[in-house]
Amino acid sequence: MKKNKKIKSQKKNKKKSFGKGAKIFLMFFLVAVLVLFIYLFVDQLQKAIAKSKTVLVPINMVIGTSPEEKFSEPKDVAVDSENNVYISDFGSDKISKFDSNGKLIFSIGKMGNHPGDDKGPSEFNQPSGLWVSQNGLLYVADSFNHRIQVFDSKGKFLKMWSHSFFGPKGIVGDNNGKIYVVDTGNHKIVVFDENGNFIKEFGGHGTSEGKFDEPIGCVFDSKGVLYVSDSNNNRIEKFNPNKKSGEEFLSSFKVSTWHGKNLEFPYLAIYNNNIVTSNASLGAVLRYDLDGKLIAIYKKQDGFSNAQGVAVDSLGGVYVTEAGLGHVDRFDLPR
Repeated sequence: MKKNKKIKSQKKNKKKSFGKGAKIFLMFFLVAVLVLFIYLFVDQLQKAIAKSKTVLVPINMVIGTSPEEKFSEPKDVAVDSENNVYISDFGSDKISKFDSNGKLIFSIGKMGNHPGDDKGPSEFNQPSGLWVSQNGLLYVADSFNHRIQVFDSKGKFLKMWSHSFFGPKGIVGDNNGKIYVVDTGNHKIVVFDENGNFIKEFGGHGTSEGKFDEPIGCVFDSKGVLYVSDSNNNRIEKFNPNKKSGEEFLSSFKVSTWHGKNLEFPYLAIYNNNIVTSNASLGAVLRYDLDGKLIAIYKKQDGFSNAQGVAVDSLGGVYVTEAGLGHVDRFDLPR
């Protein structure tokens, strides 16, 4: 009799245990379904927003189609005060300068493996970020030589410096003679004077405010605010670099169509108080106001193939490097 009661008790406990397990399973299942629903809803919402903001633009110039100007993997593009165009070729280790009509003026550079030293001027190892100063000096982030090289407007080498960089990808200067280098592999911004003397650095690896995960491009607005594309965190961060160390961060905004994890190489440009940036995974160029409101998504008919570098000339012409096709397109910003 006692044995029967014990068996009945065991069966009852098993039923309770099974019932509890089923409830837990059902709860997790419902949570998973809810998460999937939210993900799909947000994804569809983002696609709908992107579609409503998308503008097809006609291409009015292509650079890199003739044999003498062919690129392997154009990375960044910069424009000087005379609307001359500079393009870095990450794949063939050269820098080319074109006039505003797309005519080649010069090309400089060849492959040279000189990590962190001052040997091999005008030799590059996957050059990327470019910046042209008001007086026409060209600054090049010689990425995997982990250094900066500087040239005059005719392509003559002037100087170089390094600073324990790891694959720097972006560079820009302010109006006070300071140079800002995006030290991509070390996830920080390093500041120098115009002679390459170290001033300070800020950032560091992370997801919190003021930190970076693979920063790429940088640009100043007219008020001296520095914008940095924090690619793997899918955001653009804003800084006041004149504040003391540790207090430079101002704010940030998300770029919902970036997909991070080394899929994006977004450079930045400023035009009429708008930010222009690339979106490789979307095959597009994005335009935001300075507070992070999306204004438009620009595409050509078949999309930009692996869009990376962007620059805007004084006429509102946007240059975008198509690393996937080996050339650079120009289109006019719609008014």
